[in-house]
Amino acid sequence: MTEETDAGITDPGGTGRAARGPSARTLVILSAVLAVVLVLAVAGSVYFVHQVRQDRDARQERAAAAIVASQFALRMDKADGTNFDGYVKGVNALLTTKAKAKNTQVFDAMKQTYEAAKVKGSGKVLLTGIGDSDADSASVLVVHDASVTTTQGNIEHHYRWSVSVVKVDGHWLVDDFNPVN
Repeated sequence: MTEETDAGITDPGGTGRAARGPSARTLVILSAVLAVVLVLAVAGSVYFVHQVRQDRDARQERAAAAIVASQFALRMDKADGTNFDGYVKGVNALLTTKAKAKNTQVFDAMKQTYEAAKVKGSGKVLLTGIGDSDADSASVLVVHDASVTTTQGNIEHHYRWSVSVVKVDGHWLVDDFNPVN
């Protein structure tokens, strides 16, 4: 029996050898390339997740700094000549030791005037924005309006403050503030 009579088909390009897959060397090279690609993909994923977490943490810290600056402005606006010591205590709760020392003189000068005029104030923060910031300090622009009632009448204030906040023992505190024109 010949090859033709077995199935009636002949191998047109037949060399008489059996078909083979890739060589062992090719498989080793292919495996090494795939391993490198896999390691790079895992490393890239870890780096990406790390960056996303850092960005999220930085945004949260900036937001926390802005909240403290806003609260400071609101507490400053909430002047109360009938309870001036409570007013000062509320403001001081958000200040660094340095800022408390600086503001003690200002509050001492204000006390008699505010008590005599029966000052009552309230405020509204319109906008906050972070200027410069890093892990433990930030500059926050606070745009706020205040309404003040006194024995002499009502006063409306429109404030724009640059509030410097710093992180002290894990908490954001106001270190300084200045009006902005």
